[in-house]
Amino acid sequence: MNKRPVVIDCDPGVDDTLALCLAASRPELDIRAINPVAGNVGYESTSQNALRLADLIGVDCRVGRGAEEPLLAPCRTAGSIHGQGGLGGYQLPAAARDFDPDYAWDVLYQEAVRAGGELELVTLGPLTNVAIALKRYPDLKGLIKKITMMAGTAGQGNTNVYAEFNVWVDPHACDIVFRSGIPIAMCGLDGNDSCRLDTREMAEIFDRPGRLSAVISHVAHFIHQRNTEQWHLPGSTINDLVTMACFIEPSMTVYEPCYTVCETRSTISAGQTLVDLYHVSGKEPNVDVLLRADKERYKELLHGMMDFYAAQ
Repeated sequence: MNKRPVVIDCDPGVDDTLALCLAASRPELDIRAINPVAGNVGYESTSQNALRLADLIGVDCRVGRGAEEPLLAPCRTAGSIHGQGGLGGYQLPAAARDFDPDYAWDVLYQEAVRAGGELELVTLGPLTNVAIALKRYPDLKGLIKKITMMAGTAGQGNTNVYAEFNVWVDPHACDIVFRSGIPIAMCGLDGNDSCRLDTREMAEIFDRPGRLSAVISHVAHFIHQRNTEQWHLPGSTINDLVTMACFIEPSMTVYEPCYTVCETRSTISAGQTLVDLYHVSGKEPNVDVLLRADKERYKELLHGMMDFYAAQ
């Protein structure tokens, strides 16, 4: 099997945890690096979570030292949403490995060169590490095959009225990535919502025995309890997990190529991803925007993940 080389840039995070578990269960992926960045919680927690999760899921990969704060904006996190330590209070064992001696942006570039233009990048947090890499290595844009990002929305935001959290944290980094010329698939809040899971589906998928059942069940139900009891939503859209599924199985997706830019200066809409969904600008599309994904195929992938860990 020709495996797909991938670097995962993330800010673990309860939802990142499930996305990493899914990625590690897929035999077609060659995970070259898991690079942490500040986002869901502060960098001290996201970086340690990345190290510990790499050990837990059994992936022999590099963990680069990522950005501790956004490019220009103040560091803003969502600790109240992700709970103590970023994993809803779950305590992972100490990592047996240490960080790579190189920074995340250097690791990304080195792996892109090593993959000979075949490297794919999945981003599940703010885009700070990627933006730094693009600024430091101008030739990187020709070495990354595609970026699949959990970012943005063509509709309403979840941080301010317009902005999705990952983009809101570092809009200047998102702007750099959008302008890079790299093929981009943007899995935003609105497109991901087609894979919302209700209480019955959450239990059917995540309440199963297996090597990682304790952490998977804990973070999944932490997310669902927050969504249904605190926010009174009808179910759970686990955005990072949907994004990883869309990366793994592109055939489950419907994208629309759109001209898309990121608002960086407004006092009321900083972080908004302005998506020309109806092509009124006449400008060349630069982002494939997720419209919807096949929920049944998504659930099949999640059941496959649980089967994988049940067999260990």
